[in-house]
Formats: sequence, structure tokens, C-alpha cells
Amino acid sequence: MDRADLLRRRDAAAAIAAEAAALAARLRAEGGGVASLKGTQDFITEADGATERFLRERLATLFPGEEVLGEEMGGAVSGAGPLWVLDPIDGTSNFARGGDRWCVSVGLVVAGRAVAGAIARHAPAEVFAGAEGCGATLNGAPIRAAPTTDIGRAIIEVGWSLRTPIAGFHRLSERVMAAGAGMRCGGSGALGLVETAAGRLDGYLELHINAWDAAAALAIAREAGCWTSAFDSGDWLARGNPIGFGAPALGGRLAAFLAA
Repeated sequence: MDRADLLRRRDAAAAIAAEAAALAARLRAEGGGVASLKGTQDFITEADGATERFLRERLATLFPGEEVLGEEMGGAVSGAGPLWVLDPIDGTSNFARGGDRWCVSVGLVVAGRAVAGAIARHAPAEVFAGAEGCGATLNGAPIRAAPTTDIGRAIIEVGWSLRTPIAGFHRLSERVMAAGAGMRCGGSGALGLVETAAGRLDGYLELHINAWDAAAALAIAREAGCWTSAFDSGDWLARGNPIGFGAPALGGRLAAFLAA
């Protein structure tokens, strides 16, 4: 895929994600934000399904025949061509409670590698975007990872998932705080990851995250100069992986936190 095609797809992802975020916000205002449970602390609303359908319809119009993998509707992955990886609302628990810490994520995977994507918030109106070899932006302006070199001055978000034993989250959190870093947990992995790309956070760590939460953010973070773990490796599209992003000077420490 050449640079021009990647840029076209990045721009399409950014526009579609922003439209979808506005749609989700409108649906919530109309009563579509009431949550039910798919599993323990795994929320879904009517807006999740409607937003994913919107994303799929727009992608089918712009890129007919290309495969799509979404959080709510799944999808078969052949690996034969470009794959769009979607999270219609990441941070559904925040969304359902009327909060603003949620986003829409649209990632592009080619030959098993995350190569482009966009993440959109509705309030504030923010669109993070990136494509391999083309840089990373927030609302069109370039972004870079934080220049932080001292772990004792770092702010690190530690995500949690009930797909791994809770004791692992406790150990990871203790390692981060024992090193002198401040810790956050905001309830949207995609936002935590992309805010690390923008330098608002110095790192993001999680022992397991799914592909739809992280594909777009990974492409953006690489272009922003972050240290990134090898998330898009192995059977990541089907099973997810541990993940770490961070300021480049802190990469060794962050990797050790994940590995310990």
C-alpha cells in the first residue's frame, strides 16, 4: 500500500470516527446510552451497536469488499487484504453514566500490522490520527510522545481487565508506584493509549487488551515516536495481547514492568 493510499485511508478513518462519535453522543441524548452487561463489568448500550453499524456502512461504501473486525459484531479475518478494526464506543461504562471519557476507534491492519487509524472524541472535539510513514496528528496538528526521562516524574495509566487475574493488575500497579511514578486509570484503554502518543501521559500499560481497543492507537503511537510493545504480533487479532506505550526514554522501564 503506497503513501497516497495510506493517507486517503487515514483521512477517511478520521472523518468516519468523528461522525460516529457525534452519532453516539446524539443517541445517548435520545436515550440510547442505557447499559446492559455482556459479562462482569463489560457493558454494552444500544448506541454501541448502532455506531458500529454506521461505521461498517460507511466503510463498505468507501472501501467495498474489505474485511471488518468489530467489537460488537465480530468478523472473519482471512488476512488476504486490508482489515478495518473497530471499537464503536471504547469506555462504554463512562459513556453510559454520562461521562465524556469515551471514544470511537477505527484502525487499519495490513498483513497483520497496524498501519493507520483514527480515534475520535466528541467532547472535547478531538481526532487523533496517524499512518505509517506519515506522522501523527491531533486535530491536524503534529503530536509527539513526552520527552520524560525520569520515571519518578512520569504519569502512567494502568489499565485493568477481568480477562486476567486481578492479582496481576495489583502487582503491576505496585511496580509502577514503587518506582515513583504517578498512576491513573481512566476507563478507556484507547484514550489512554492515544493520550500517551500525544504526550499527555508518559506511559500506558495493560496486561491484556483486545485488538479493537488498540489497533488505531498503535499506528498513531508509533508515528508519534512512542516506545511500543510488540502488540500486533502472534494471534493478536483474535486473542489480544499485553500492551505498553510510553515516552521513548522510559521504554526499558515500562517493558520491565510488564515482564516482571
